[in-house]
Amino acid sequence: MHELDMTTGQPAVFVTGEPAWHKLGTVVANALTSAQAIELARLNWEVEQWELKAFDRELGNEALVPGKYANVRKDTGKVLGVVSEHYRIFQNHEAFNFVDALVADKLAMFETAGALKDGRVVWMLARIPAEYRAGGDDVVQPYILLTNSHDGSKALRIFPTTIRVVCQNTLNLALQNGLGEGLRIRHRPSLSERVAEARQKLGIIHARFDQFDAELHAMLHKEVAGMELERYFNACTPTTTGNRAEERRRKIVGQFRDNFNNATNTLPGMAGTAWAAYNSVSQYFDHQRNFKGTNTLEKADHQLESIWFGSSHQAKQDAYQRALMLAGS
Repeated sequence: MHELDMTTGQPAVFVTGEPAWHKLGTVVANALTSAQAIELARLNWEVEQWELKAFDRELGNEALVPGKYANVRKDTGKVLGVVSEHYRIFQNHEAFNFVDALVADKLAMFETAGALKDGRVVWMLARIPAEYRAGGDDVVQPYILLTNSHDGSKALRIFPTTIRVVCQNTLNLALQNGLGEGLRIRHRPSLSERVAEARQKLGIIHARFDQFDAELHAMLHKEVAGMELERYFNACTPTTTGNRAEERRRKIVGQFRDNFNNATNTLPGMAGTAWAAYNSVSQYFDHQRNFKGTNTLEKADHQLESIWFGSSHQAKQDAYQRALMLAGS
């Protein structure tokens, strides 16, 4: 079962200002060090590795499983995943302190952090002090999203991420040269090496944001309407078979159309453009798609994981690339 980390009695999330993701954040007044961030986000726990055993319930026999270990959360005893003997744990404080040098030099500012799935995945958003404008009232802010897993599913990585202020649509920007899954961060015991790596990775991310700015304005200069718009919306929905699936697909396309004409996507300078078309799709996958769960927190967990790492993320990547093709970029 996927759940927002509630082991301390509150969601493991903190925020400086807005947005508080899915209204689950705790607002703090000032910029933070990673040590403060970990405390406020309730991520001040560690993971240790236990030997893995096979157990015969009938006979009561047990045997070590060679080369395999369980990653266990020390404060709760929760098994987060099974990994090989070559897996190295990145504790939360090690993962977060990668950004400390950038925050100290005011090149980034901690904003939000949390844990998903009982702590199997931890994440942190840091805002870069810049902005991109698609018009006077349409501001897009750049972020770095740092993610790490304790179940062995993801390496410690950072992604260039944008958040459209007016509607909180998000996009993890794909990097070139096979780096679509972000920039991997390696363990550096030396402080000077960590600082050098952080600055080098930030340089790559800044270059990607510059490219995004050019892509944004290419989409703004491309008007779309009629059948061209319909083809785009239809291409951004999954191929279906069967009457029920086709009816669901038509409803999604109808929601895209409604979004295309709403207040956030008809701001001066963007109405009727490929940028508006893309955001009509992104708005659905970020805010309007339904997720299953036994309670609000469980649904929010599914939603956030999907937006950043799962099927909603993939759908937005596809929609973004199709919008770029519309714009000839």
